[in-house]
Amino acid sequence: MKHNSLSLLCWFIMACGLFPLSAQQKNLLTIPEPGEKTLVNSGWLARKANEMKTDGNTLSTAPLDKAGWMPARVPGTVLTTLLENNLYPAPEFGMNNNLIPDIYEAGNDFYTYWFVCQFETPTLQEGRTVWLNFRGINYKAELFMNGKRLNNTTHEGMFLRKSFDITDHLRKEGTNILAVLVYPPTYPGDPNGGQGGDGLIARNNTMQYTPGWDWVQPIRDRNTGIWDEVSITTTGAVTVRSPYVVTKVPGVRSPEKKTQEDAFVKTSVEVENITETPRKGVLICETNGMRLTEQLTLSPYEKKEVQFTPLKIKNPRLWWPNGIGEQPLYDMHIYFESDNRISDSEHLKYGIREITSDKCPDNGGRRFFVNGQKIYMTGGNYISSDWLLRLSPERYRDEVRFHAEMNLRMIRVWGGALLERPEFYAACDEFGILVFQDLWGSGDCNGAWEDPMKTDSRQRRWEYPDNHDLFIASVEDQVKMIRNHPSLCLWCGANEWPLAKNIDKQLKEKVFPQLDPERLFVSYSTDSLFTRNLLGDNGDGPYGIQEPEWFFTFRSHPFNPEAGSVGSPEVESMREMMTERDLAGFPRKGFTRNATWRYHRDLGYQDHLERYGEVKDIETYCKYAQVVNYDQYRSFMEGWGSHLWDWYTGILIWKTQNPWTSLRGQMYDWFLDVNASLYGTRKGCEPLHPFYNPVTRQVELLNTTLSDYPDLIVNARIYNTGGKLCWEKEINPKAKANTVEPLFDVSVPEEIQGVYFLRLSMQTAEPTLPSNADAVLPETPNIYWLTTLPKDYSGLTRLPEAKPEVKVSLQREGTTYSGVISLHSETNISFFNRIKVLDKETGKRILPVHYSDNYVTLMPGDYSTFKISFTTSLPEDRIQVVVDSWTSERIVTTVSYF
Repeated sequence: MKHNSLSLLCWFIMACGLFPLSAQQKNLLTIPEPGEKTLVNSGWLARKANEMKTDGNTLSTAPLDKAGWMPARVPGTVLTTLLENNLYPAPEFGMNNNLIPDIYEAGNDFYTYWFVCQFETPTLQEGRTVWLNFRGINYKAELFMNGKRLNNTTHEGMFLRKSFDITDHLRKEGTNILAVLVYPPTYPGDPNGGQGGDGLIARNNTMQYTPGWDWVQPIRDRNTGIWDEVSITTTGAVTVRSPYVVTKVPGVRSPEKKTQEDAFVKTSVEVENITETPRKGVLICETNGMRLTEQLTLSPYEKKEVQFTPLKIKNPRLWWPNGIGEQPLYDMHIYFESDNRISDSEHLKYGIREITSDKCPDNGGRRFFVNGQKIYMTGGNYISSDWLLRLSPERYRDEVRFHAEMNLRMIRVWGGALLERPEFYAACDEFGILVFQDLWGSGDCNGAWEDPMKTDSRQRRWEYPDNHDLFIASVEDQVKMIRNHPSLCLWCGANEWPLAKNIDKQLKEKVFPQLDPERLFVSYSTDSLFTRNLLGDNGDGPYGIQEPEWFFTFRSHPFNPEAGSVGSPEVESMREMMTERDLAGFPRKGFTRNATWRYHRDLGYQDHLERYGEVKDIETYCKYAQVVNYDQYRSFMEGWGSHLWDWYTGILIWKTQNPWTSLRGQMYDWFLDVNASLYGTRKGCEPLHPFYNPVTRQVELLNTTLSDYPDLIVNARIYNTGGKLCWEKEINPKAKANTVEPLFDVSVPEEIQGVYFLRLSMQTAEPTLPSNADAVLPETPNIYWLTTLPKDYSGLTRLPEAKPEVKVSLQREGTTYSGVISLHSETNISFFNRIKVLDKETGKRILPVHYSDNYVTLMPGDYSTFKISFTTSLPEDRIQVVVDSWTSERIVTTVSYF
C-alpha cells in the first residue's frame, strides 16, 4: 500500500485530534411531521473496526472520543470516505486504482468499518413514533443507538430497506449516538480480469460489476458502506406504507387531442396498527381535486391492504414517451387521520398512461404500446451513475436529460449493476424515458456459459446467490419502492441468462403477479418472450466499430437489448484521465500499446481515424475520433430505422454512459461532458427526418411519431469541398405516422472527386399541420460527409478556411444560465463546429452543459440556431463560450445578456 507523505501527515494530525473536525460541531436534527423526512447526512465519523477494542453497545453509550476517527461520507462508501480524507489518490486517473488495496488480497477486515453519528433532537411530542430509516447498506450491518442494539438479526443485502423504531432509544436531553458496523460482501471475489472477476461476488445479493468488467476496473472495497440515504420520519399509531397506483387508459389515444375519453386510477395502500391498542380512523386519498375515504378499525398490530374505489378521471392529461407527447404528472396524498390528527401520510406523483405489449407477427420482436399506440423504441443501456455510488438527484437528472436530448425513449438499467434510486426514476418520469429494469444478475456471473475465469462450475453458478429468500425479499422491497413511476416499463430478471430456477419461478408466479401485475416480466434480456433470437442463445451485440453501410444490411435481433460501438471522450476529458506521457501513447490504427489506455478499456477505432489523415498527437486523435463517433452513431440509428417494423421494433445502444473514466461506448463521459456520439445519435433518432441510405443510395424519410405529415418539403443538395453547389433535388412527400419510406435516388455528379457533402433539409408546406410539428421538425439540416474514394476522407483536412459568425445571448436566473447560440457561414463550408463553455479565469470547463445541438456543420449561407443551458455559481463576467472548428482557429465569443 502506498501513500504520499502529505496524506499521511494529515491523517496523523486528525488521528491525534490536533485540530477540530466538522463532526465536532453540534448536529441538531429536527423531528419531521408525518409524511416528511429529515436526512441524517452530516456529522458522521468512520474508523476501521479492528482498531476498536469495544463493542457497539459500549461505543454508542457515551459521546465519542474523536481521536483516531475521520470525517465520513454518508451516503457513501468506505472508499469514498478514504478518498475524501486524502488517504489514496483519485482512482479514476491513470492507474491510480492499483495503488488502493483490493479487498481480495487485503481481506474483508480491511474494509470493515464503524460509522458513527452523534446528534441532538428537540423534545418529542406525545403519541409520536420516531423511525430511523436506511435505504441501502452494503453489505451486512449491526446497528446500535445509545447503548442498545437496534437490529435483532444482522442486516444483510445491498437492496433491502430497513426501518427501526427509535422512539424509546432517543435521549430527551443530551447527545444521541448512532453506531453502525458495516461489513463488506461476504464473498468479494478475485478481480482476475473476468466479467465480475471470478464470479463469487454473485453469491451475495449485491451489484456484480464491482470486481471489474470489460469496461471498468475493480472497485477495491466492492462499494462497502451506507451507500444510500439515512433519514428520520415520524408516525402516529397507524402507519401508511407502499401505495400502489395503477392507471387504465382504454382504447387508442392521440397525444394531439386536447380532449380525451375518461381514464381510470386504481389505488391501494398498506396500513398497520403498530400498537397493542385497537385504532379507529379514516384513510383518505386526495388527487386531482377528488377525495376518497375509507373508515377503518384496526386490531392491535393488524396490517392490511386497503383498496380505494377506482377513480374516473375526465379529460385526463396523458403521459407519453419522449418525442411522442408531453409528460404531465399528478399529485396524490394518502393519509390516515384519527382524532383530527394525521397519523401517517404518503405523497407521490404518478402519470396517467397504460403500457401493453405483444410479439410483432412480422418479425417476432417485442412491441410496446403506450395509450394504445405502437411506439418504436430507441434507447440505451445505463450502468450506474458513478462506480463509487456518489449519487445525487442533480446528476441523475442531467444524465436522464442527456438521453432525452438524444431523442431516445428507453433506458435499460443493466443487470450487473444496481436497481437505481427513486430520484433516477423521477427524472425519467419528467423527461419521458421508459425504463427497462433488470434485477441485479448477469449471465457472466450466473452460469450462462462455461468460463475458465470463474471459480465455481457453471451448474453451481446458476444457483447463485446463496440466499434465495433474501433475494426474493429484496426484490419485493425494491418493487414497492419504484413501481408507481410511469416511466417504469418492464421488469427483467437478469442480463442474458435467467436467475436460479426457483428464484425465476417465484418471480414469475408470485412476486410480480402480486406486487406489479400490470407490467411485463421477462426472465432475462434475450428471453424468447422478449425477442426472437436470430443469433443463437445470448447472441446480443456486436460491440465494436462498423462500416456505416453495415448498419443498413446486417439483420440483428428484432429488439436487440445490446448493440454498441466506440465513444472516446474529448481531449479535455482525456487530460483529466491520464498524464501527457500516457496521452502520447494513443493507439495507432486501432492498436493499443499503452498500458494506461488498456487499463481504461480502450476499444479501438481500427483504421477509421487514419482515413481522415495522419494522427500526429492526442489533439488530432480526439478531433478525428469525434467525427467518427458522430458518423458511427448516426449510421447506427438510421440503419436500424431504415428497417422500421419490418426487421425491428427497437434497439438499445450498448452503452450510452460509463460510471467511470472508460474509453468505450459513451455519449457523455464520467465528467458529464458530451461528445459527438450524443449528437450523431440525436440526429439519427430525430422522430421525423430525412436520411441517406448509403447502400441503396437513396434519401429516405423516417417518421416515428404518431402523426401524419401530409405536405412536407424535402431538399437535397450536394456540395464539393470548395462549397460549390453541384446537385439539387426537392420534392413534396407525405410522411405517414410510424413509417419509413424511400424518396429518391442521390446522383453524385461526375465532377466530384474525393470528399463531398450531402445536405438534407426539411420544412413544412402547410400551416395546418399537427400542433407538434415545430417540436418534431429537425432544427438543423442532416449533413453527410461522403467520398468517391473508398475510405479516404483526407479531403476534410484541406477544406478552405471558414470562420463562422457566432452570436451568444444568455439570461441568468440564480445559478441557471440559458439562452441561444447562432452560427452563420457566409461563403465557405464551416465543418464540425464544437461549442464549449469555460470559466474565463481558469480556462476550465463548466459542466454539465445542455445543448440542443452541437458539432454543427454549415454549408455556404447556412444559419444554425440552438439552445444552451447550464448551472454554475460563477458570475456573468466569468462565463466564456468558445467554438472549436475544423476550418478556423478557436473562436472566443462575446456573450450578451438579456
